[in-house]
Amino acid sequence: MQAILSDIAIVKAGHPFRGTIPKHTEGNAHVVQIRDIDNDGFILWDQLIQTMITGRKCPDWLKTGDVLFAARGQRNIAACIDKVDTPTICAAHYFLIQVQQPSTILPQFLAWQLNQEKAKRYFAQSAEGSSQVSIRRTVLESTPLFIPTIQEQQAIVALDRKAKQEKRVLNALINNRAQQMQAIARELLAGTLKTSEQT
Repeated sequence: MQAILSDIAIVKAGHPFRGTIPKHTEGNAHVVQIRDIDNDGFILWDQLIQTMITGRKCPDWLKTGDVLFAARGQRNIAACIDKVDTPTICAAHYFLIQVQQPSTILPQFLAWQLNQEKAKRYFAQSAEGSSQVSIRRTVLESTPLFIPTIQEQQAIVALDRKAKQEKRVLNALINNRAQQMQAIARELLAGTLKTSEQT
């Protein structure tokens, strides 16, 4: 089935902050900023800052199944929220996408499709600005989508999750090996220096 994003989801702006988001150790909310989602669409929960949300209007608290889309900068990454344990909002660099027809499209599948090359080409062609590239809400809402059956979506999501897990394991092994080699180099050079001093 062919569709555009606005057919199956509501797009909202992230929470507006004036200037730099202030840290507050006794704050009532955590904030997902542009640096808090990696290139694979994982939210780095441990590094979110805590802040104080004030005002009469209730913020759009993030919920399981919400999709965040980075609308500013060079990385237009989408991330699906599998679960959220504390009151959390997203900053204005993000659009908050809420799927209205979960029986038609899985939020995880939507995030996956927004991260694929076809969508990236569409965003690159529609981006505005030079020093600070951005995607307008109307552009995001008009993103063309292909929606297969729920069973096919589930299979793609499972395969994508497995591939990302394998990538993380391999990257951890590579980093561990690099650290081992650096330690060997330090020990070797330290030994060489000691030998030079003795002679």
